[in-house]
Amino acid sequence: MNKYSRDLKLTKLLIRGDEHAFNVFFDEYHPKLFRFIMSRVNQDYDLANDLAQDTLCKALDKISDYRGEAALFTWMCQISRSMIHAHFIKNNRRAKFVQPIADSDDMRHILENIAMSDQDEPEKITMNQQLKQIIEEVLDHLPENYGNILTCKYIEQLSVNEIAEKFSMTQIAVQSSLSRARKSFQQVISKMLDHDTLRDLLLEQKAHNHG
Repeated sequence: MNKYSRDLKLTKLLIRGDEHAFNVFFDEYHPKLFRFIMSRVNQDYDLANDLAQDTLCKALDKISDYRGEAALFTWMCQISRSMIHAHFIKNNRRAKFVQPIADSDDMRHILENIAMSDQDEPEKITMNQQLKQIIEEVLDHLPENYGNILTCKYIEQLSVNEIAEKFSMTQIAVQSSLSRARKSFQQVISKMLDHDTLRDLLLEQKAHNHG
């Protein structure tokens, strides 16, 4: 069974013009693409929003080309990168950003192969810009809708009831998803701590907070 069978099923429904599939596609991937693009366009909110929507439209136009060889989100990120590059070329500008850690092959492999664990919820940390960028990359690659749910809970500070209304879920389902999402988040962060860049950033942040 293809590990991206869920993505393939969604793309088949999109090709058929299924309205519900389109809503799922937009609701799940727009916030992910927005976060992905923001760190690559100097935190320009309006530009990131425009490019995220353009990416979704471009992806829909090319959706029949998706073969399930990588995650659908990864496939769309390639489209985003091309559109970002084209934007800066057209405007004779260069994007000034630190190359995201998830753009490396080893990090993409980790992010796309997240396994569940029973580890405790990660402690809250104060993040500098680079570390915040890495955390956003992790949120983007979590399975299901976990990244969006964690963002609503811990960044937007929404209540469980508000999240339930936003995603048309029961409060029990939200609580369950939050629990699984926290475990998934902890698992991938634990794996990424083996990477020198993330480990050094955490050490620098810890030193700064106690300085």
